[in-house]
Amino acid sequence: MKYALVAAIEGDRCNLNNDKKIVKFERLYESEAIVCFENWRKNGGWLKDIPIYVLCPTHNVITKETKEKLTNLNVIYIEEYHPIIETFTSGFLNIPYVGKLMEDRLAVDVIIKIDLDMNLIQPLPEELVNCGEVVCGQYDDYSTRLQRTLEEGWTNPFDTGFMITRKDSGFYNKWWAEVNAILNNPESDPEWIKVREQTGEYYLEEYIVDKLFHANPSILRPIQRYQIGEWYTPVAEFTDEELQRVYFWHEHLLSDPAYDKIRQKVEYFNRMRKIRDHQ
Repeated sequence: MKYALVAAIEGDRCNLNNDKKIVKFERLYESEAIVCFENWRKNGGWLKDIPIYVLCPTHNVITKETKEKLTNLNVIYIEEYHPIIETFTSGFLNIPYVGKLMEDRLAVDVIIKIDLDMNLIQPLPEELVNCGEVVCGQYDDYSTRLQRTLEEGWTNPFDTGFMITRKDSGFYNKWWAEVNAILNNPESDPEWIKVREQTGEYYLEEYIVDKLFHANPSILRPIQRYQIGEWYTPVAEFTDEELQRVYFWHEHLLSDPAYDKIRQKVEYFNRMRKIRDHQ
């Protein structure tokens, strides 16, 4: 089996989400990428040395210094402007679009995608990565309270920060086709109009995964409580068993000041020490 870790990237403070004021705080995507990939190379276990590809499809390119740091981490950086990004309503649409490009181009079996502010703290299990299904993060009941509201009968919304796909599933192509259809005709999807009225353009790429799963639940495998971080479910809500299955710390370098990152880390490490002491 051949694996690859992939991500979209843009510059610090110079990116579509800041340009379009989609997010409240400045984003340091290229700085976060260095921390992200350092942790992957350090904590990835059996996957730590797999190829890593990052692609910038906009004019918001990264600095020479960041390119050198990526090279030192054996990360393949692709700087390739795609005019279609001028139609994007948020920077989050880089995710399915770049995923489609990687799915089309890479000679691999499995593609792993994580957000650049996600830092791996322990290796992903082989049985998860090699399950043969499309795995996608999903907000649990606690974190869903801070997310978009979907129609009755839909599941908890999905969190596309973490995804594992088989190249031959063609999932990114399906995902991008649905995103592009709404970009071309935003009023064609009544449910999206309701979500957009709640949160603006923020959630289009995740909403499409909600929609695909609602239409066909066999299309992917949801995974919950695999991460801790900024406005995700707090440590106190995890059982000991769940806490041992946390793979990522997920928080921006410039996080919301109302988020108490130090408290969460102290609680996590204290809990984990007690768990290990009793094993």
